[in-house]
Amino acid sequence: RAMEGNDSYVILGTLEAPHNVRLLAFTLCLIVFVASLLANLLVLLSVVVRPQLHKPVYAFMCNLMTADIIGCTGSLPQQLYIFLTGDTRIPRSSCIAQMFSMNLFVGLECFALALMAIAAIWGFVGAVLVPLTILVNALKLRDGDRQIQGVICDYMGFVRLSQGDTQLQAVYSTAMVVVLFVVPLLLIAYTYARVIVECARTRRSDFKAKAVNTFLTHFFMLAVFFVATFLSVLVSRLVKDLQSAQARNMRYAAGFSTFFIPMANVSIYVFRTKELRREVTHCLRAIIPSDFCGA
Repeated sequence: RAMEGNDSYVILGTLEAPHNVRLLAFTLCLIVFVASLLANLLVLLSVVVRPQLHKPVYAFMCNLMTADIIGCTGSLPQQLYIFLTGDTRIPRSSCIAQMFSMNLFVGLECFALALMAIAAIWGFVGAVLVPLTILVNALKLRDGDRQIQGVICDYMGFVRLSQGDTQLQAVYSTAMVVVLFVVPLLLIAYTYARVIVECARTRRSDFKAKAVNTFLTHFFMLAVFFVATFLSVLVSRLVKDLQSAQARNMRYAAGFSTFFIPMANVSIYVFRTKELRREVTHCLRAIIPSDFCGA
């Protein structure tokens, strides 16, 4: 029988603070959302319209920017709505859709950072996540507690609301973590080791300089992504006190850290890549009227 009334909703976590603090958090999240979306779209547009950027490295970057757009549009609007209305309920279907988009964002980020491929990444990550989404869609939720202990709909948070056996979902979740996190990290570690070995072997200073610059750019993005992701996961596992507002806010603050990944990625890439920065500036000047810039 189709679920009715409250059965079609789950409850998300959010910042528990006075109105002024929540207003400040709303403003910050809105700025991050708009800046992330516009910056990533600007970089994508620049790569499309500027022939100087039609290179494989920027094709990889476009994959990363697209993942960032999916990430920020799939997570932040719901929190902005909660800050404005105070309504922490989210329809079950919207929760599952958000879960899929965030898992897609995480999967694409991991494999983009690891493989630097385009079509294979989208096909593979999509193939992994579709069965996962089907598994959670079939779950029957409890009649009572519908509180997800996080600021977004995450897979295991949703599974814990089920009243039935979730062993299959737990096994698939573990397998997904191995595929989407452990395998990319191993590939990245192998690539880093090869770069270090080649830099030690060669005597060409230009090769070393380019390799170090590329290495650092990639490492900064890798660090931002995995630190924010692991912080969000670890804090939710370590902080078990759900009765204290301070403890809940600590968990939610860790979750908010993932909202900054899309903005951090595009900032690192633009500021550390001179050619991209120059072409993005040209594209921006073409979009904004000269008389407006002069004013």
